[in-house]
Amino acid sequence: MQPNANSHIIIYSHGFGVRKEDRGLFTAIAKALPNAESIMFDYNPINEASNTLTAKPLDEQARKLRKVINTMRAEQPEAIIDLVCHSQGCVVAGLVKPRGMRKVIMLTPPDDVRAEVVAQQLGARLDTPIDIMSRARLARSDGSTTVIHPEYWQSLAGINPVSFYNKLARVTALRIIGAKQDEVLGETVFEGLDPAISRVILDGGHNFDDEESRKRLIYILQKELAI
Repeated sequence: MQPNANSHIIIYSHGFGVRKEDRGLFTAIAKALPNAESIMFDYNPINEASNTLTAKPLDEQARKLRKVINTMRAEQPEAIIDLVCHSQGCVVAGLVKPRGMRKVIMLTPPDDVRAEVVAQQLGARLDTPIDIMSRARLARSDGSTTVIHPEYWQSLAGINPVSFYNKLARVTALRIIGAKQDEVLGETVFEGLDPAISRVILDGGHNFDDEESRKRLIYILQKELAI
């Protein structure tokens, strides 16, 4: 079927150490938006036999997102394209700063990705100290293993998420949806965030896992991403 002016594509940018479905968050959103073509992809290589994921540096992730966006534009030049990002996937979108998006929605984006901050947050959740100077193998709650090389931590150097979000907002409509009970990031401040960026804070955790917070989130997204 040939695309037309009403074709709608939603590209999803997932968070750290998870697969393209973002532990079910993205599949739940896609299910609630059946008229859109949902594009999900993995930033990181996965060894299926050992259920091991290797975290790629952010610049490599940004190149992959840029390639996906450019491919969809080339294949469906008349389509409306939205971008839904979660957690670290928001920073990746900020690195790309894609033009031509109708709207970018950021779910629980971080305001600080300094290596020592991210390592502390991750180590606290896993109850495991993380040395950013050496290779780490981390057992995750879903039974998978995440491998992190020093190159990943090095890729975080010099990244100011708020600055990137502000620059992205100059080329597309941007909305941030945070979580009041974010057990991963804690309280986010977003000092210096452009006041033109729409920001709302909902009850719920980092992934909006519980039934009520997931319902509220999806209700908002259905309105935000309607054609």
